[in-house]
Amino acid sequence: MDDLDPGTPLPDNLPYDQKLRGTDMEYLFSSEAAMTSLAENYVGLPY
Repeated sequence: MDDLDPGTPLPDNLPYDQKLRGTDMEYLFSSEAAMTSLAENYVGLPY
């Protein structure tokens, strides 16, 4: 997951954008509900 490292700047990103991306990643990896939601949206909901 090195490509999602919040310390890696993307072209035309402001420091605010980098901080926001970092906090999003922190939330994702610290919340089981967020990880579940991401996984379900990635592969589709079970029907």
